[in-house]
Amino acid sequence: MMTNQIQNPQQALHEEGETRAEGLEHIRILIVDDHALFRQGLALLLRDLYPNAEIIEASNGAEAVAAAERHDDYRLVLLDLRLPEGSCFETMEQLSRRLPNTSIAIISASDNIKDITDSYRAGAKGYIVKSSTSDVLRHALLLILSGETYIPSSAMAALTGASPAIPAAPSTPPENVPALTPRQREILILMAHGLQNKDIAKRLGMLEGTVKVHVKSILQKLGVNNRTHAVVSGIRLGLVPSSVVLPESGE
Repeated sequence: MMTNQIQNPQQALHEEGETRAEGLEHIRILIVDDHALFRQGLALLLRDLYPNAEIIEASNGAEAVAAAERHDDYRLVLLDLRLPEGSCFETMEQLSRRLPNTSIAIISASDNIKDITDSYRAGAKGYIVKSSTSDVLRHALLLILSGETYIPSSAMAALTGASPAIPAAPSTPPENVPALTPRQREILILMAHGLQNKDIAKRLGMLEGTVKVHVKSILQKLGVNNRTHAVVSGIRLGLVPSSVVLPESGE
């Protein structure tokens, strides 16, 4: 039940993303992957979705950075999580500096939840599993190109499948993040568990109306417009402990 509560907003974002991204025709996309056959197959799918797109390919981080130095108007970079030379996240950082207006998404054969959450913490706008169907890939691309964040269903399930014990919110907030109060950080952690306002109110001994006020303030401070994105931002910023996001072994 909790999974559906979080996935429904994501489905709505998919539909909204399709509408807003349909008009994108002439775009430049960079694919960074060391497997030539995969790059070529992905390029074919992208050209089918966007016939006028210019697809640039790179086989490692150095080639990707060189491609970013040649062009600074990429709409999207699809970056393999396992690069043969150097770190994916180091490459992402270099690309982000050179391409501040470009969305960067991770593509990977791994559906490990830690890989997914680490990617979001590093600033990825999406995480696409290579075994995804073409329809799922299309939805993900449309969503990311519309400026939203794509979250795989497996990651959403993990967000609601955490252990029942709720860790306390950190006593000191991380640096350079919105100043949530200790109570707001506690509520954000409960939101990551999939709890709704009335359940949070019962858990914390508060009025539901008071919880609603806190949730509204959390969304405003994080600069997001729904609970799903608040949780994702919390993961990225370290406001939601990894012990909440990652399910215990055997679950």
